[in-house]
Amino acid sequence: MKNYQELISKIQDFPTLPTIYSSLLETISNPLSTVQDVANIISKDQASTVKLIKVVNSPLYGIATKVDTVSQAIFYLGFNEVKNIILALSILKLFNDTKSFTYFDIIDLWKHSIAVGIITRILGQKISIVNLENYFVAGLLHDIGKLIFYRIIGDDYAKLLSYNYNNNLVLEETERKELGITHEIAGELIANQWKLPHSITQAIKSHSTFRTDGTSDSILACVHLANIIANLLMLGNSGSNLVAQPNYNVWNYINLPSGSFKEMFQEIIDSYN
Repeated sequence: MKNYQELISKIQDFPTLPTIYSSLLETISNPLSTVQDVANIISKDQASTVKLIKVVNSPLYGIATKVDTVSQAIFYLGFNEVKNIILALSILKLFNDTKSFTYFDIIDLWKHSIAVGIITRILGQKISIVNLENYFVAGLLHDIGKLIFYRIIGDDYAKLLSYNYNNNLVLEETERKELGITHEIAGELIANQWKLPHSITQAIKSHSTFRTDGTSDSILACVHLANIIANLLMLGNSGSNLVAQPNYNVWNYINLPSGSFKEMFQEIIDSYN
């Protein structure tokens, strides 16, 4: 059992995002900025450049031609989607040195998060969302609270996840009982601290329950359902062996024709791999 206030304090002391993301935000918010201005910021970080090009060329974006430069990536995806990918890569950097514990491997958490990001974007495409900018990153970051717990209380949280998984319990209830705070609340705290976009913060805060606030509900609906699909397909490990029923209200935002999941299956697996 961890002290609730101590956990809150450690979350509030968590590092800020790497400077590449804040520099990118500042440049993109300037209406006079050019593609080259944005490309120059990203290109200064070789690791981010390589990973950005790899992501842009993945099946997830379905770009017919090969993208070789940051400028091309911006051309095909736009400022905001490139910014979102850099956000995801910046957050990955914060967890680079997080060790795995015997009880539960942090890589499995990341695999689950990647799967949810991919499925969220595919669902957005299936329901004909025109602007898919925040869909992948909202799904990718939905469980950031678990990664925060893993980073600050390590072995204790790895044991909690393992215990929860092996005993078929509801993770949020286990967290509330043992920690006094759920990963959704922890994730919302860090999202506010990092000043993440509202749609991403909402997905982090309410992906399990689908509690809507009347904004960004389509993204939240896709993340909510994607989380369940990723668990069904056993892509990664979320720390929960239970496959939850979707909130019935989610179908007000996701209208999929019969046979959609069968059609999506191979696309999900190819993009995930």
